[in-house]
Amino acid sequence: MKIHGLCLIKNEADIVGYSLLENARWCDFIYVYDNGSTDGTMERVNELAKRCPQIIPFGTCTKPFSDSLRADVFNHFKSRVAPGDWWCRLDADEIYVGDVRAFLDRLPRHLHVVWSIYIQFYLTELDLPRLEPFSEQPAFDVNRDNLPRYYRADYAEPKFFRHRPGLRWNGGSWPDHVGLVAPDMLRHRHYQYRSPGQIEMRLRTRREAAAQGWAHFPHSLTHGWRDKIERSEKLHLDTGDDRYVIEDTGLPRHLESGWHRAVKRCMHGLGVWP
Repeated sequence: MKIHGLCLIKNEADIVGYSLLENARWCDFIYVYDNGSTDGTMERVNELAKRCPQIIPFGTCTKPFSDSLRADVFNHFKSRVAPGDWWCRLDADEIYVGDVRAFLDRLPRHLHVVWSIYIQFYLTELDLPRLEPFSEQPAFDVNRDNLPRYYRADYAEPKFFRHRPGLRWNGGSWPDHVGLVAPDMLRHRHYQYRSPGQIEMRLRTRREAAAQGWAHFPHSLTHGWRDKIERSEKLHLDTGDDRYVIEDTGLPRHLESGWHRAVKRCMHGLGVWP
């Protein structure tokens, strides 16, 4: 079993090296597709690829942002993927927790899709003393020691899907008839806010995408990096032991209804949905 990461990036130079190396511990191939970065992100990826063979630069495009851009990468590389391998929709600000490979390896063959819980990290009032000196500076590079430490885990999304020879991805956010969802979920740390300069860059990038027609970035309407500061007492502290408080009641329902699962299993089992 191999794991193939589909990494769509834009303006993540401060974290892309750290996150790619962390995720290369379990991902066999990480195909990196740049969506028009202006901060040197792809230059860092190209340098990293010279010493880490799992990282494969796919190139740069200047098309308006869309999740369907990952289909370009999928269709280019799918000939090297074997039945039963896994694809991961990987972002540059995500680092997975636990043994991803062991989790996927033990799943029954009729399960095709895996969700992951976002352990969403925030900057808090406790970070302000160290951040204020950088308020007018470019984003600084992050590492294990200067990442945010307070989090909330109350959201999840589908992130992995199992490869099948007949799988088709002709646009949209996912391949057609991607498959049956696994009951258990993985977990990953999500660091979307990291420093004043990075937040300001993120807001500009998201506003540009929204202006080009992408309507899923309401958080881009905030005015500046201080608007992203959260109160620490409303969050949980990461103690470094990978034991996270999951707010289960806030998680979206990730499993299909019983009849929907039965239909999916039948159609995939009969080969009607290849």
